[in-house]
Amino acid sequence: MKKLIHILIAIAAVFAAMLTGFHLCFGNAMNKRLMECNVAVNRINREISEEVSERGVSPDKVIAERAEAWKNTYGSSAPESIVFIPLSSDDSVFRASIDKRCAVCSIYGSDGGLVGFAEYTCSDNVFTAVKYIVTIFLLVCYLLITGAVLYFHFAVFKPFRQLSEYPERLARLRDIQKLPESKSRYFGKYIWGMNMLTDVLSASSHRIHLLEGQHQKLVTSIAHGVKTPVANIRLYTDAVRSGLYSDTGMTSEIADKIDSNTAKIESMAAELLAASDASLDGFDIETERFPLTELADLIRSEYADRMSLLRIPFSVKCTDAPVMESDKYALYRAVSQLLENALKYGDGSGISVDLMRQDDAFCISVRSKGGLLPESELPYVFRSYWRGSNAAEKSGSGIGLYVVHETAKALGGSAHVRRIDETSEMEFLIYIEQ
Repeated sequence: MKKLIHILIAIAAVFAAMLTGFHLCFGNAMNKRLMECNVAVNRINREISEEVSERGVSPDKVIAERAEAWKNTYGSSAPESIVFIPLSSDDSVFRASIDKRCAVCSIYGSDGGLVGFAEYTCSDNVFTAVKYIVTIFLLVCYLLITGAVLYFHFAVFKPFRQLSEYPERLARLRDIQKLPESKSRYFGKYIWGMNMLTDVLSASSHRIHLLEGQHQKLVTSIAHGVKTPVANIRLYTDAVRSGLYSDTGMTSEIADKIDSNTAKIESMAAELLAASDASLDGFDIETERFPLTELADLIRSEYADRMSLLRIPFSVKCTDAPVMESDKYALYRAVSQLLENALKYGDGSGISVDLMRQDDAFCISVRSKGGLLPESELPYVFRSYWRGSNAAEKSGSGIGLYVVHETAKALGGSAHVRRIDETSEMEFLIYIEQ
């Protein structure tokens, strides 16, 4: 609040200085114009007096004859009106030169006697109008800027400061209270999005805790379960090695016991692998209708700059603008995994993404040059924890393409791969039936 008060005081001080400076400059201009008008009045009055005293011409006639000439000579400094007041006038109106815009000068005749007075009126209507207009303009600007500062403070900056700490708290704590709903044009959608993110993170955190508990139980169970079969296998192996049963004819029986214990270990390993697989495909699907071009724009916006920095030719094409019903972000995650693989195993000479409709299905194609797999390995690429012959010197777990396959399957589609020898490309395809 103190900062707002300081800003308002600064704005008021700036406009006060501008208004004061304008009035000072305007006053100097008015004084200069008044001096120019006084000079013009003195010269005109001297001409009238000379004409009356030397030629005996009537002051009214002199004024009528030379009014236009005086305006041409003195321009804007010339009096707006000149009125002669004879000394013997019956006019009962009292006249005095108390107004700076009006001057009353004496006119003398040929005998040196006073014959009357000349009243000169100089107009400053334009200057006055300018003064009022500029003053009002500055005041309106001050009010508008002050109002804008107050509006943005209470409608934008103050709510933003209240919201700025929420993402950090959400990242650190996860399970926190949601933001209150708001219809603000600036933060309504942001608050809604943050609350939706809170729900997603809360659900993910809950699932992680459950999986961690199950994982701990599974590891403990398998550790205790494997301990006995391994001890038995070691015991039977030592007995066979020492020839304990060589003379008893129980070699076949011992082999059967070893095989039985081995089967138990294999069963536990299969259970562990199944539990690991189950933790991978447990994602939620949120179906919506969207133009395929939106998915293309999302892919392009996330990867175009990165590809440009890596100097890898990159293109994203979408034929027409068909509307599909699926999970746009799940599809993006699958395509993102394919692009990461293309970056890892390709030779950097080109990556392309094509999105299109084919009959009753939508097709997403990701092509990358280099890193070709043998035809014999293609049937295995979507298996979990399987890695191809081109991955010997690359880091990874062999789970990425498996996730792509499971994502496509969860969306009602399938994932495929093929090798294109003509262009030395690997192509991964995702088909989503509609």
